[in-house]
Amino acid sequence: MKKVYQWLMAVMMAVFMLTGCGSDSQTAENNTAESSTAEKGTEENPFVLGVSPMSGWYAWYGIEGTGIFEANGVNVEIKFFPVYSDSLTAFYSGQLDGICIAGSDTIAPLNEGIDFKVVLVNDNSYGADGLVVQDGINSIEDLKGKTVATEVGTLEHMFLLKILEDNGMTINDINFTNMTINDAGPAFIAGSVDAAVLWEPTLSTAINAGGNLLYSTKEVPGLISDTLAVRQEVIDSSADAVQKIVNSWFDGAEKLAEKDETFIQAVCDGAELEKDDYLAILDGVIIFDKEMNEKTFEQGDDYTYLNYTLEKSAQFLLDTNMIDKLPEDTSVILDDSFIKGASE
Repeated sequence: MKKVYQWLMAVMMAVFMLTGCGSDSQTAENNTAESSTAEKGTEENPFVLGVSPMSGWYAWYGIEGTGIFEANGVNVEIKFFPVYSDSLTAFYSGQLDGICIAGSDTIAPLNEGIDFKVVLVNDNSYGADGLVVQDGINSIEDLKGKTVATEVGTLEHMFLLKILEDNGMTINDINFTNMTINDAGPAFIAGSVDAAVLWEPTLSTAINAGGNLLYSTKEVPGLISDTLAVRQEVIDSSADAVQKIVNSWFDGAEKLAEKDETFIQAVCDGAELEKDDYLAILDGVIIFDKEMNEKTFEQGDDYTYLNYTLEKSAQFLLDTNMIDKLPEDTSVILDDSFIKGASE
């Protein structure tokens, strides 16, 4: 879920270049435009939703598998992307109507003029991301001079800076090592680094191998938000379908809160997961219902509010040279009208 923004910028540049090349491309663009302006969510023209591997987003399979979409009168085609970055490419090029996207990953496309709105928060990380340390490290202050690994430009990097800041430290107080999460986990297990900031399932793997969890996103609610974004042209042409999809999420969130066996089994069937494994990773997130969404879309000055999270994410991306300018107003991509329009 956490991507490096230099790659993202390259993807968007490629999309813009391709849409301007040749008569064949123009024909394809016209066909895409015609499809996007037609009403979505029907049997003939389903709403195409991009979903990637993440415990909160798997809930869409339960919504699909238990007939909640159908009960709400909307036809949705879930398109699964094992590689999250591929879903971003598909969304920005118009191949998807909506996408499950980390809140911080909305900043770069906002800067580049991609027209979309965040209409829903699916979940917040609540322990699915964490700082794991070797024996003998018992506090954040103990990290001074120690080797700490995570990937530059990711939410784990942002999380690390937040942890240090909260404890009166900076990145200069540690020996920071830039590694992908896939490399940082094994490096920690091998004892090559003193600490690492990881996400699931690598985090659990490191803990099971003897690492100690020193800090997790349970201490910073809202820092890592997972959302549903929809292309503006789809909102303009098919607002009713978008409303029904948001309604469906809240129906599914209720089923999850009840630990409904049929719903959970539908999630596992759709995501091809064992039930125990799904329930274990589900504990690392907070699924957002209507009331939680209404609260997080309000204006606020801490990470429990989405506008604050996006502002801080933008500043982090600028400070780490992942973007070259701050958006004038990150809140322009937030649209809570469908949350407010959902029935109680």
